[in-house]
Amino acid sequence: MTEEPTVEQLRRYLQEQLIEAENIVGKKAKAERMWMLEAALQEAINFTNEVEIRKELESIVFEESSAVRLLSSSTEIDVETSKSNSSKCPECEEPMDGELGFCPACGYKK
Repeated sequence: MTEEPTVEQLRRYLQEQLIEAENIVGKKAKAERMWMLEAALQEAINFTNEVEIRKELESIVFEESSAVRLLSSSTEIDVETSKSNSSKCPECEEPMDGELGFCPACGYKK
């Protein structure tokens, strides 16, 4: 019996990532990574607050809707496709998908 990840676990993960981001050497990459993590953390907090408000009002918490964009885990990415479309980010040197137009690690835009 496996337990699904919770919003609280996501918040803890993001907080741990913020601590680790302090070790990023590049000033711009560090600032951008921390900004992305802080924004994600704030959204997780906003979500938790919104759910509580809706529960108090006995309102529908959230209805099922179609995804705005499809996300996949790194294990689901076709290795051959990612190799042909990827390069290294000039800012943080992490692998960067050429189709995205920005670095998923630090947010650098082409």
